[in-house]
Amino acid sequence: MATTVITNVFAFVLVLGFLIFAHESGHFFVAKAFRVRVLVFSFGFGRRLFGFRRGDTDYRVSLIPLGGYVRMAGDTPDENHPADPAEFLSKPKWQRFLILVAGPAMNLIIAILFIAALSMIGTEIPIVKPILGEVQPNMPAAKAGLQVGDEIVAMNGEKIADYDDLRLAVTMHAETPVTVEFRRNGTLHTTTMTPVRAESDYGPIGRAGVFPLVESLVGRVIPGSPAAKAGLHTGDRIVAANGHPVTQLPQFNSVIEAAKGAPIALQLQRGTNVISTTLPRVARLDDRDPYRGFYPPSIIRKLSLFPALQDSVVQNWKMLKYAGQAIGRIFKSQGSVKELSGPISIARISGDMFRRGWMELVALMAMISLQLGIMNLLPIPILDGGHIAILLVEGAARRELSMLAKERIQQLGFALLATLMIVVLYNDVVQNVLRIRHG
Repeated sequence: MATTVITNVFAFVLVLGFLIFAHESGHFFVAKAFRVRVLVFSFGFGRRLFGFRRGDTDYRVSLIPLGGYVRMAGDTPDENHPADPAEFLSKPKWQRFLILVAGPAMNLIIAILFIAALSMIGTEIPIVKPILGEVQPNMPAAKAGLQVGDEIVAMNGEKIADYDDLRLAVTMHAETPVTVEFRRNGTLHTTTMTPVRAESDYGPIGRAGVFPLVESLVGRVIPGSPAAKAGLHTGDRIVAANGHPVTQLPQFNSVIEAAKGAPIALQLQRGTNVISTTLPRVARLDDRDPYRGFYPPSIIRKLSLFPALQDSVVQNWKMLKYAGQAIGRIFKSQGSVKELSGPISIARISGDMFRRGWMELVALMAMISLQLGIMNLLPIPILDGGHIAILLVEGAARRELSMLAKERIQQLGFALLATLMIVVLYNDVVQNVLRIRHG
């Protein structure tokens, strides 16, 4: 437990610290390019620990390592001296606009580059088609008329390429009707389904009561593993385990869970032959290797630079659309702020990804970076998007808003943001306390 808490905190600091610091770096470099006098560029918040001064800027490391901040000369009306061309508010509106946009832009660039980098390194992706292998009775999918063997083609007009697309679409539409296009026996059909809201380790999600059709085929076999010692080959089909018939991999999962590390008698179909063998005992169960040395059929997805960047843009755009739908559902009273993750949940999720491996952590950082970038572009006072919105209004009106109007806008924005943070933090604490009690 103590180790888990420590890694959660470390991963939380690593993820948010890097992403917020990168965000502030965007503001810093563009401000420097326009010769704005930057007074402080800090990694972390709070009391200054150490640093150095170069020119007008104090480069420092501060006590709380959650990101950082940039302080520019004359960045508030009461501190600005219009005669000083090196102050932020003395710069032309287009320069201030680019300085403000640079922070969120840095987060969006990181999201694209991180996903592209993972694609270039190469990832092993299970081949799971959006075909239903199980439909639970009295759940949304069954009520919508879906059956085992149906292939989901699209949801709300969005193409479903694999089961991950289907899972994500269902997850993001708790208690929201969705139009489902599916293929049954070669014929296209359409129905409407409303996923139910359910709690998960990562917060409230939608569930439809379906599971994928995953054939009990052996994919890659790890040399020297128990599966290799049992003589399993790529392409083998598991037809029975410990005397239980197996037609889908989830049935084999049940046998593995019941065995709890003990040997498992297997019957394999290899071509026209049926082979009997035993999967050896394992001393310790490992979630990263649940099948004792073999993986379901998969593909190694590895792209060169430009295809990786193009694919990353597509993947980030897809995530952005789903995030936009989630925010829209909250404003339409179809969703709840309980769906927003607070710091405790972010720390827990970051810790989970950190323990799984660096590739999972990088993927999480890309997703959070995308959300940070978009959130900061929203026209909410105090955030970058609020300042950008004021600049655009002033530019369209060709006059400055009064200082009183700007102060009132900032006060309103602070009150709204503070209220949202309190609600999110409260829900975060309650959900995680309940999770611990029921865990």
